Amino acid sequence: MDEKKVVTPVQPYLRLDAEDYKEILNKRMGISSFYEFQVKDPAQSCFKAVPDGSTDLIFGIGEKNVKVLIGGTVLKAKNWDFDDGRYYFGARFLPGKCVLPKDLSIQDIVNNDVEIDQNDYGAGLTDRIAEAEDVGQRAQILMTYLSEHQKSSCRDGVHTLEEYMRQRIYATKGNITIGMLSRETGYSECYIRRIFKQIHGISPKEFERFIRFQAFLNEITAAPKTADSEETALNCGYYDQSHMLKDFRVFAGTTPEKYKKRIQKKENSHGIIKN
Repeated sequence: MDEKKVVTPVQPYLRLDAEDYKEILNKRMGISSFYEFQVKDPAQSCFKAVPDGSTDLIFGIGEKNVKVLIGGTVLKAKNWDFDDGRYYFGARFLPGKCVLPKDLSIQDIVNNDVEIDQNDYGAGLTDRIAEAEDVGQRAQILMTYLSEHQKSSCRDGVHTLEEYMRQRIYATKGNITIGMLSRETGYSECYIRRIFKQIHGISPKEFERFIRFQAFLNEITAAPKTADSEETALNCGYYDQSHMLKDFRVFAGTTPEKYKKRIQKKENSHGIIKN
């Protein structure tokens, strides 16, 4: 297969609305980014989540304790609630790359945030993350843990098949049919649907819609003043502008033009760091 492709998952409303938001973009260990923010005011503790096909592992660090949450992709624009009085550190896993506690399945966390035990990812890990000084140190602690954990994991035929399907979805901008994937892989349509849902918690068709939406979102976020919605929609795999508008309203909870205006107001106000 050609060089691996990826659509970086983003949660734009967290970037726009969270206080003291910082983000480190990452391309290692199956993580797309690390981020941090604070929630000081109860009136500013709810953000909007959008579908991204990914999984977020979040540590809510308070004065008395640390809450550890893990959540999968939402299925449409949805409120994302956080406790006030906490500092939050998060890691966003790329689609198909999340590392889950042994007693939790991806189906358990799709469209849901689940609070887990502090030691589910290893004794002492939560304490080390809470005691670190900044997002960079916390990212390094988590990366070290994942590196040690993933050394013992081995890829099997199921994950090889899933990665092939995911890469083909990326390469075709979410416009490959299940029938085509079946012919290319030699597996039945029923089998590849089951395998994909086993790893992602959603169907290939849903994932394709999320990938087109995220690709479009990335483009207009990067260039809100110059990106033409119709041309960008076609470049991101949509059949036409109306096709894009239907998905965008459901997934972002607004229109592209209103979203771009919000981006322009907040442009350059948050620190995004490439790693």
